[in-house]
Amino acid sequence: MKRMTTLMAGLVVSTALVGGASADTIRFWTMEVQPERIAVQEKMAEAFKAASGHTVEIIPVEESDIQTRATAAFAAGDLPDVLNHTVQHLLPYAEAGLLDTAAATEVVEDLGVVSFASGPIRMAMSDGEIVSVPTDGWTQLVVYRADLFKDMGLAAPTSFEAMSTAMDKLHNPPSMYGFVAATKIDEGYMMQLVEHLSLATGYSPINADGTVNEGTTNLVQLLEMYAKMVANSPEGDLYWSQSRELYLDGKAAMANCGTKATLRAVRRPAFGASTTRTVI
Repeated sequence: MKRMTTLMAGLVVSTALVGGASADTIRFWTMEVQPERIAVQEKMAEAFKAASGHTVEIIPVEESDIQTRATAAFAAGDLPDVLNHTVQHLLPYAEAGLLDTAAATEVVEDLGVVSFASGPIRMAMSDGEIVSVPTDGWTQLVVYRADLFKDMGLAAPTSFEAMSTAMDKLHNPPSMYGFVAATKIDEGYMMQLVEHLSLATGYSPINADGTVNEGTTNLVQLLEMYAKMVANSPEGDLYWSQSRELYLDGKAAMANCGTKATLRAVRRPAFGASTTRTVI
């Protein structure tokens, strides 16, 4: 049965090459489905063809469909040669046999392990073996309305205390929400936001030695802050789309998003580019 190698980094696991992929045409599933990104990938495919002689067939697949599509393709023996997927699928795919882990290790070794950051390499490993090739990632940020913060005399939201104070002052629905939290539990975005806040509190469910962290002080702080973010957000199932849309529409004082969405917010806010600021 056909298997793939993957590439991953930071929060994104990307691209998997099937073992022995030396056909004239390489099928590539990509989650970067926006027209502008497809155009960039097509240029990359053209450059690859000029250098190698191989054609790359770019097949857009929405991130929300990757799990279903990959599982069905594996069962049918019709996996693509290269797969772009998120980090949460790395270990399940490797354990299920979807990935050509030997090929992933070979790619990393050919490129040079030292050419990768150590964190992504550790994330790409299972049982001491590299099962996916790190490719890309991003920084998770808190985006906030600097103009509103200035008008209300608020400090930049660089701490939970400052964020809490800002929500108390700025939350005025439905015209303005203090925050846009993630509440859709089956979306990877919620995992990203919780992980971001966990790092900020210093909480990890697992200790460095692999044992369960039974300390609850930082966990309580994390849950209390998250509960307040949800209380200052719109009702409903929220994920990255609502965070971006509400912020760009000028209806959110703060939002948590990755650098890709942040750059769009800085460039195209309804309220003027000079009013957007970010903190990690």
